[in-house]
Amino acid sequence: MTWDLGRFWNTLTYYEVLPFASFWRWLQNGFQSPEVPFMPPSLTPATSLPLVLLGDGLPEGLTEALRQQGAEVGQSQDWVTARVILGLGAPEVARAHLERLRCSGQTEQMLFDFRQPNPQLNQFWGILDDVVMGGVSQSQLLWGEGELLFTGQVSTANFGGFVSTRTRNWQPPLDASGFAGLELRLRGDGQRYKVLLRDQGGWDSPAYAYAFDTTPGEEQTVQVPFAEMVPTFRARRVAATPLNTRQIYSLQLMLSKFEADGSPNPRFRPGPFQLGLRWIGLYRSDPLPQLIGVAQGSLSPAWVTALQESSSRWCGVEIPAGIEGSTLAAHLLRLLRSPESVGRVVPLEAFPG
Repeated sequence: MTWDLGRFWNTLTYYEVLPFASFWRWLQNGFQSPEVPFMPPSLTPATSLPLVLLGDGLPEGLTEALRQQGAEVGQSQDWVTARVILGLGAPEVARAHLERLRCSGQTEQMLFDFRQPNPQLNQFWGILDDVVMGGVSQSQLLWGEGELLFTGQVSTANFGGFVSTRTRNWQPPLDASGFAGLELRLRGDGQRYKVLLRDQGGWDSPAYAYAFDTTPGEEQTVQVPFAEMVPTFRARRVAATPLNTRQIYSLQLMLSKFEADGSPNPRFRPGPFQLGLRWIGLYRSDPLPQLIGVAQGSLSPAWVTALQESSSRWCGVEIPAGIEGSTLAAHLLRLLRSPESVGRVVPLEAFPG
């Protein structure tokens, strides 16, 4: 492969590095502007998350009681951002629900959902490879089955050695100050990738990096703590203030032969690569419950383990037989607003009347 002037030019115009980039894209589009301007993703209030009731063993009238007390109870089958109340009365049914939760993962705030193809993807996500520095690596974004594939060939020829996909700048910048970090649901190829965030709008501004390892063919949830992101500039660590999460301008995923400090990436290998992305979300430092398992009587250690394996934001509730839906609804709503309940088994009697 040889260096490609056309790809170099397209990269600079896509990210508006050149002063006349907008005019050039207008020419490329046949003198037409998009009919509907693309709006970058924004954050939705936590109160808008749907509440879903599943399983058996929940008291009669619980759904209506929750609605009467102001909860939004839906029939959504998308549990990634839902708050799930699961009755454990029928073990096989409950285990099937828990397995689906484990396989899909959960995030508190969806940022990018790649599970369904979006024709507007290329209006916000683009390719940024080492062609900008004379390299010959090539990558692309393709829709797979329930995921977005970041794939291609990475080469160290011509002193290159990286491929990446990067968003255009959020306008206005994204305020993620209420969260502790990013969550990525992905399927990797065994290589070590990097996430980069920028809190300045400049094309070549410093980036804050975090590296993560993948297991070939295995779907996993990767958490990227904002506090552990390293300030870098052109694959070199630099002195800088911590990432300003109140103004995130861009997000970038990269496969590089270098670590954040400029040392060699020990898991880097030239040649074909592929990273499948399900979704990118955000998580809080003090998470709220997203999965509440409800059992009559004591919650067995086996159920506690099953809840733990299905969601990092689980809570167990032990209820007496014959409890009314209105009583349980009030206690469940308290739990859903309580970070202290995450990772705990709570007997109903622990609540004051």
